Amino acid sequence: LQGQPEAVAAATCAFPDIRSAVEAVQMTIQMGLPMARIEFIDEVCVTGFNAHAGASMPVKPHLFLEFHGTEAGVAEQAERVGEIVAELGGGAFEWATRAEDRKALWHMRHNAFYAQKALKPGCWALTTDICVPISCLAEAVEDTRADIDDSGLIGPMLGHVGDGSYRAAIRVDPDRPGELARAKDLA
Repeated sequence: LQGQPEAVAAATCAFPDIRSAVEAVQMTIQMGLPMARIEFIDEVCVTGFNAHAGASMPVKPHLFLEFHGTEAGVAEQAERVGEIVAELGGGAFEWATRAEDRKALWHMRHNAFYAQKALKPGCWALTTDICVPISCLAEAVEDTRADIDDSGLIGPMLGHVGDGSYRAAIRVDPDRPGELARAKDLA
């Protein structure tokens, strides 16, 4: 059992590109800043969230963040991460401090599978799980996005990037065998 932290705050922030978002994660982890949660979603995944959850997020890569600790500790963590985000061109934090707002934010993230289905209804998903050292994360995520885009397939990406892991869910039409073959080439 663990006690509940004195203070909990969650936020999202948008970035102009994938590299900037993931480099913010790398810097945060490499600086040893304590993060309760740090999740990445790409712009394709955001499109699915907007369609499925009725969200109105800008169609850009995002980080979902959560800070735990004392009131002062959470404020300090958020300030330091905010400096990193700003340095890399990320937008202002969209805060969710009330319990019900945090629950809604994480509910949307936990329902990413259904949001991805909204991108191409009636299709299967070929999912990948990738884990790389934090120092290689930005390059790996960016390369994966380029490979999916070059394939002509739809493949939203998201992940628990704080530990170096992310996944893609490549949407495949079961009536088009060529799509499955292209997806397997990517996986």
